[in-house]
Amino acid sequence: MLERLLGPNLYHNILSRIDSPTTAWFRGETSAHDEDPKLAYHSSFCNLVYKKETGPLNDLFDITLPILLIAMDQQQKVLKDLLRIRIGLITRTPEPITHPAHKDFHTPHRTGLYYLNQSDGDTIVYNETQKCSTYTVKQSVTPTANTWYDFDGAQYHSSATPTKHEKRIVITYNYETD
Repeated sequence: MLERLLGPNLYHNILSRIDSPTTAWFRGETSAHDEDPKLAYHSSFCNLVYKKETGPLNDLFDITLPILLIAMDQQQKVLKDLLRIRIGLITRTPEPITHPAHKDFHTPHRTGLYYLNQSDGDTIVYNETQKCSTYTVKQSVTPTANTWYDFDGAQYHSSATPTKHEKRIVITYNYETD
């Protein structure tokens, strides 16, 4: 985990660009995948910034890519391939709801999370790398503003809704390193 990943000026610039009334958010019926059950409070908003197959999808690519590169430099890793950048926005619910466990991709990769704002609604990373009926928690990470957290993309993981904060904004990076 890398706390205070970005300097205060860069962080506030990126925060003001993404958490802005001009940012386009797209509502999905589920938080992770279309095959997830469509239950109350399971929808969320996202902005897909980059897909390997198509390249950059909007102007937020220019401010989100440097976050990944800074994290790679601080961890002394070399970025080999970028699969996806997705910004997720989950709004407050009356009680905490943990979304279904999932993987972003079923090919070898890393998943990096950059927490844009201070919130509750943890990210839960499970020990399991195969789909199962019961998952065991490896780590639960509370969103802390300007913090980077990454893990092996083979692990199932979930997001949870915030109950004490208005929103939870996380930039998810799926990538490969050398």
